[in-house]
Amino acid sequence: MTPRSPVIVLYGSSFPVWLFAALAGLIVALVLREILIATGLLRHLPAPAVFHFSVAVLSGVGLYVLWIGGYQ
Repeated sequence: MTPRSPVIVLYGSSFPVWLFAALAGLIVALVLREILIATGLLRHLPAPAVFHFSVAVLSGVGLYVLWIGGYQ
């Protein structure tokens, strides 16, 4: 697997990939929150804010590592 650049060029401007990974992590956490609310499982979480923050961070870091090709 070849590593990719940690920068995306959009319309002539360079954006760091971590920005998009952080946004995607936030979206994943929000979608998971809605799923947990719909199923009624959110009320069983002891610390929902910590859980959602952890999901956002872990999914964002995971997407970033997948994009750049993992650790070398």
